[in-house]
Amino acid sequence: MVVIGLVMAARFTGSLQRLELLALDSFLQLRPAEAKDDRIVLVSIDEADMRKTGYPIRDRDLLDLLNTLQTYKPAVIGLHILQNQIAETNKTALFAALKQPERLIVAEKILPASDQIPPPGGFSAAQVGLIDIVPDGDNHLRRLLLGVYNPIDTSKYRFSLTIRLVETYLVSQNQSFALKNGTRDPEAMRFGATELPRLLPNSGAYIGADTNGPQMLLNFRSGHRPFRVLSLSDIKTGRFNPIWLRDRIVIVGITDPKIRPIIPTAANDSTNSLDLQAHAVSQIISAVLDGRSLFNTWDDGWEYLWIMGWGLTAIVLGRSTHTPRNKLIGIGMAQVGLIGISYWLLAGGWWIPVIPASLVWLLNGIGCAAFYKYDWVLRSRLKENQRVIEERQGMIEQTFDVIHNGPLQTLASLLRQIRDGKLSQEQLLLALENLNREIRGIGEHLKQETLSQEDSLYLRDGLKVDLKLPMHELFFEVYSNTLERSDFPRFETLKIACYFEPIEQRFLSVEHKRSLCRFLEEALCNVGKHAEGSTHLNVTGTQAKDWYSLEVKDNGIGIRSSADGEGTKHARNLAARLGGRFQREPSSPKGTLCKLTFPLIKPWFR
Repeated sequence: MVVIGLVMAARFTGSLQRLELLALDSFLQLRPAEAKDDRIVLVSIDEADMRKTGYPIRDRDLLDLLNTLQTYKPAVIGLHILQNQIAETNKTALFAALKQPERLIVAEKILPASDQIPPPGGFSAAQVGLIDIVPDGDNHLRRLLLGVYNPIDTSKYRFSLTIRLVETYLVSQNQSFALKNGTRDPEAMRFGATELPRLLPNSGAYIGADTNGPQMLLNFRSGHRPFRVLSLSDIKTGRFNPIWLRDRIVIVGITDPKIRPIIPTAANDSTNSLDLQAHAVSQIISAVLDGRSLFNTWDDGWEYLWIMGWGLTAIVLGRSTHTPRNKLIGIGMAQVGLIGISYWLLAGGWWIPVIPASLVWLLNGIGCAAFYKYDWVLRSRLKENQRVIEERQGMIEQTFDVIHNGPLQTLASLLRQIRDGKLSQEQLLLALENLNREIRGIGEHLKQETLSQEDSLYLRDGLKVDLKLPMHELFFEVYSNTLERSDFPRFETLKIACYFEPIEQRFLSVEHKRSLCRFLEEALCNVGKHAEGSTHLNVTGTQAKDWYSLEVKDNGIGIRSSADGEGTKHARNLAARLGGRFQREPSSPKGTLCKLTFPLIKPWFR
């Protein structure tokens, strides 16, 4: 999200404008060549012609050229030559001898106000068009000025030479193509049903662009020779087909680079001003008559939503479980797809932000893939460490249970008998030898279990029980082995009732089964140690619906202390792991109840 925010902020401040404009230039240059637009003919006064006629151009030479062109009956002639580029003789009115002045549109320059060049006299406002250009910060021309108020006299609105030529030609084709205001955008221009999209300060990649007067993006006609070009010498000598000029738009201009510098454009780094005018006229006429696309842009909200969408998609890809190689392939394919979509939309007339979308896609795609890979490795290591810790903790608890329910119980019984003076020295030595043997047996069992990874339960005197046995059989083995312990003589005088129902145990793990057996063993040992005055013992395991209850109940004098020992803490932890409950409480009318109830349904197990 930080990457998305930074890229969007960079675009909002205009930091990505140059890159986006260069991407637009590249897309325009990659387009396939279009057919030549033969509705437009350029009459180029090139460097060779200028050497013959001199500069400024003599008005007599220019009049002869225009009168000659009019004999071929073009629809309109556009003179892309400013007044200061024409040398008047004898101070006569310029173009006074022009045979058909109504077919001519002349040029003027009005920007900036301090450098205005007015049009030649004798022409109406409808026959004058400005030829000012609005280059971008890198001096490339990508937009066309369609009209503007005269900065000296703001009551006078001036249309561009392009608009004047287009209007004159389209009206000659169909009267319904007269110039009008737009319907979707009242400040835009419209010919028939074709509205010219108006460039706004923040349209496309532009951020705070100067759009004084309606402007539009230039959709240059692709191809090496998009227009027919005749030289001044060709016109004078008649080396052309007269059909080429009839009912056409003829634009006359100087192409000598020493007089008319080359203008870098989005389509070509060496476009002259005459070609530029032809591209502008062709763009509008082709849109009106042929349905050729004009460039549109999305609203800012949709553009930033587009950028954010690619960034979020990259995050999703980064979080995926694909291998790094597959992720990189996916990132590369999607990047190609993004460029392809942007190019396809531009061909259809929509300029969308490809550079910001590519940045958030690549940065988030590669960055998030690397980040989440590192995160996955780190989490895997943490999980492995946690697994090792849990295994060690389980081993510690298992070892504690074996020692607690075996040697420690024996030792506690010995200490009690010593305090009561019930043991002779010989009996004590024998008991200690048995205790030593029992401890060594436990150590040997734990060593073998670690090496063999066997699933068994260690009981006294080296007895091991396979934990794969049914649960009720394991309970009975624990019960039988515990009641045979010689260190609890109280068991010999008890009347015992024992019954274990079979358990639906498919959701019980080996560790669950081991812990349940240790619980039963601990509960029975507690009876042997603490149930003074007890004469009866009930040991049962019963199942009711999806719950199983393991219960040890005696009728001794009852619980003397409310403090939880280690065995009680282990029992409570076991109940929590199983999603069940543990009870250790006085029994009515006397005695102690130790009961563990747990569910046999998978979702309860943790």
